[in-house]
Amino acid sequence: IAQANAALNDDLQFTEPRVLVRKRGGEVDYVEPSDVDYMDVSPRQMVSVATAMIPFLEHDDANRALMGANMMRQAVPLIKSEAPLVGTGMEYRCATDAGDVLKAEKDGVVQELSADYVTVANDDG
Repeated sequence: IAQANAALNDDLQFTEPRVLVRKRGGEVDYVEPSDVDYMDVSPRQMVSVATAMIPFLEHDDANRALMGANMMRQAVPLIKSEAPLVGTGMEYRCATDAGDVLKAEKDGVVQELSADYVTVANDDG
């Protein structure tokens, strides 16, 4: 079982030639990536999306964290939103994975904007 923080590339392949693993019986060893069968669960996967967006969750009392997660479920979007002062790093993933955010296929400059469409100019025209 490889550690959850083992470095992976964009194709989800190990980047290092040897990977630190935990073997049967708790023995720790370095093995080749091809010998790895499983990977530990990331700490971010142990809680819901709403709970993962609570900053400093590991330092909160369990009852307060539960209350915060329930409040997060009841949140409504803001008309004039602002960037959070404190974040967890999950905000971007949450917004893009929800499918509510439009992203341009290529980098560019917004030329025109309306309630129905966005025109972005990039290097291709």
